Amino acid sequence: MKINKNILDEYCNYLENMYCDEVIDELLSKKYIIGKEFGSGVFSRIKLEEGLEISKFKIDNMLIDFDNSIYSDDIVEVGYCYSGSIKIIILPDNEEFIYKKGDVFIYKMLNDIKGFRFVYDKAKTISVHMNFYEVKNAINSIWENKLIIDWQKCINRIFKEDALIIQKASYNLKKIAEMIDTISLDSMMNFMKLKFKTGEFLAAILEEKLNQNHGKDVIDEEMVCINKARKIINENLENPPLIKQLAKELDISVYKLQKAFKNILGITIYQYIQESRLEKAKYLLKNTSMSIIDISNEIGYLNPSKFASLFKIQSYNAIKI
Repeated sequence: MKINKNILDEYCNYLENMYCDEVIDELLSKKYIIGKEFGSGVFSRIKLEEGLEISKFKIDNMLIDFDNSIYSDDIVEVGYCYSGSIKIIILPDNEEFIYKKGDVFIYKMLNDIKGFRFVYDKAKTISVHMNFYEVKNAINSIWENKLIIDWQKCINRIFKEDALIIQKASYNLKKIAEMIDTISLDSMMNFMKLKFKTGEFLAAILEEKLNQNHGKDVIDEEMVCINKARKIINENLENPPLIKQLAKELDISVYKLQKAFKNILGITIYQYIQESRLEKAKYLLKNTSMSIIDISNEIGYLNPSKFASLFKIQSYNAIKI
């Protein structure tokens, strides 16, 4: 059974007790100094508001093991790597990820991962943490159920399989991250700037990933539709359904069906039917003793001369290609 603890507080306490020589309370943040026997570097933790905070890491060489199995916080973490790299090893399976300069990551803390090993190599990074259940407390309770449902849909679309996603940062994300790096926490005005830019970075990275997955979902849906349509057409080549009939059978609009054929196959439905008929004709000519008239009827051409003409055109175009 999992023990409910605040994973961010516990993680910082763990680092402080295991790896740090000193912890310094600064104006608007807390700085942790890594002990030289473990490597060298610092990281800062800045609480921006309830449920939202940012951490800045600058660590040259260090190895950290962390037990993830006792935490159950619904936190999403995103980040950017300015320089160097971090090797991330998921335990106990020893699955490895490399998080390097110019990369962003998205991580869902509510998962079944038992533990992590982080190997820092001259790494400079930022991490933004958002605890959804703390943030939602600021929302009017009337909209709470809708908020939870919308957030869950968002998370499910982003994290379809893995709890950790690492990919190259877009130009927009890189520019926001660079602006965050230039903000020094020496005044309340800069604190407000950091809070604004951190929220922008978090929203931008989640929105980009949602859009990427939406595009992939559309392609996957189109592929399923195309495969069903091809099966129906190929089973009825002698008398294929009209486009409207085919769309109705697939429970899709004519426009979406035609668009799917263009996007996936690069041809129209009519062209696909024609090419499929001619491919079947080639097979029958080569592997059977059927006459031209019988083959023509078999694939739906009642006029053998029209079939012969189309066959010649197709063969000529194939030779040209």
